[in-house]
Amino acid sequence: MTRLTRNLSKLSWVLLGTGAMFLASCSKNNDVAAPGLQSVNGRVQADVVVPDGGSVDITNNNGQGKVYRTGTVYRVENFKQIYSTDPGQPANGTFFWRFSDNDAGTPASYNIKFSGVATGDITAGGTDELRFVDKAFSSVVAADWTTATVPVANTIGMNTVVGTGIPPAVSALANGKGWYIYNWSAGHTVTPVSGRTLLFKSGTTVVAFEIISIYQNQVTGGTFPYYHFRYKTL
Repeated sequence: MTRLTRNLSKLSWVLLGTGAMFLASCSKNNDVAAPGLQSVNGRVQADVVVPDGGSVDITNNNGQGKVYRTGTVYRVENFKQIYSTDPGQPANGTFFWRFSDNDAGTPASYNIKFSGVATGDITAGGTDELRFVDKAFSSVVAADWTTATVPVANTIGMNTVVGTGIPPAVSALANGKGWYIYNWSAGHTVTPVSGRTLLFKSGTTVVAFEIISIYQNQVTGGTFPYYHFRYKTL
């Protein structure tokens, strides 16, 4: 049995036995305000400068992983942190990211937060907003924000759960407005919704981002959570 199966199976029992407590823990940090993006000439000013065609290690704020850049697109590989304050979650269950810095954030300073089941809930802090659009990442433009779908409680998480014998407590987490599919009968794996791009807005600045994988080295069913995602300022 893989570590993923053991951990997500354990999460399933937590959901069944203490669903209310678990759901509360997934949103307990929603009141932590995230500062707005710093913009220069309409673009995000980053504290960590990644050279075009190069990469930088993620080391600040107990972060791990690497950030790559190709033109205006940044790609984050194997991102994780050590923060783990919410009960009922796997180890390293709450991560923070700042698009404005190209770097790991903190509970007091972040643009988006990863938490919840399989660390799969993505939340924006403060007055910042999240939306999503079913459009290829490469084709998304700033104007898509106006017609993009608004998620539940400014959080994008489980879209659907597939398989047999799915407990009602697990089905209840799938709201059709998420970024991932939870494969209940296929090793309790998590896969992104194909063609779905997430949008983050702070002030007038819109950032498009796409989750690629939550597994170390993108090996589905392997060690998790290790986030892989790419983003660009529109």
